[in-house]
Amino acid sequence: MVGIRQRGEQIRQFILAHVEQHPHDIAKLTAETFVISRQSVNKHLQHLVLKKALHPVGMTRNRHYVIQPLLKWEHVYALDGRLAEDEVWRKDVAPLLGELPDNVTNIWHYGFTEMLNNAIDHSSGIRVMIALEKTATYSEIRIDDDGEGIFKKIQRNLGLHDERHALLELAKGKLTTDPERHSGEGIFFSSKMFDS
Repeated sequence: MVGIRQRGEQIRQFILAHVEQHPHDIAKLTAETFVISRQSVNKHLQHLVLKKALHPVGMTRNRHYVIQPLLKWEHVYALDGRLAEDEVWRKDVAPLLGELPDNVTNIWHYGFTEMLNNAIDHSSGIRVMIALEKTATYSEIRIDDDGEGIFKKIQRNLGLHDERHALLELAKGKLTTDPERHSGEGIFFSSKMFDS
């Protein structure tokens, strides 16, 4: 019985991993890959629809499937000197991400707090908007502030001719516009962690 459940979970994971590239022929692709009938695949598709992981669009022959957002959340915070990145993480963001493997949670925590800390300390903005979207296959967090922007600030502080040169300087690592308070490694290490 355990083997059947594991195989069913493998089939459903395959569907979720490939449905965006194959929304119209995911049933055929899955049936061929696992050497099962289209009727069996349809049972797995219906299971994913019931779990709200997939959303069916269209009828019969024109039916296709799209990944269903499980959660969409956004909030605007004032950059008034009282905002603390660890508090926003602990109270608002981490509970929304839910159960994830510890290594994934640790990467999200580090990257999120580094990016929000940069908005708090360096943006010179008055507000920051944080948005989170979660589906059965991915989680995405956006942090948008209304400040100057990192590339423009680096260009100005280093006297660069072009904003694009700021990107090159940032990619080298250990670049900071505030050496008294930051090493400049936060964005560099965050980008490397999220690359993989």
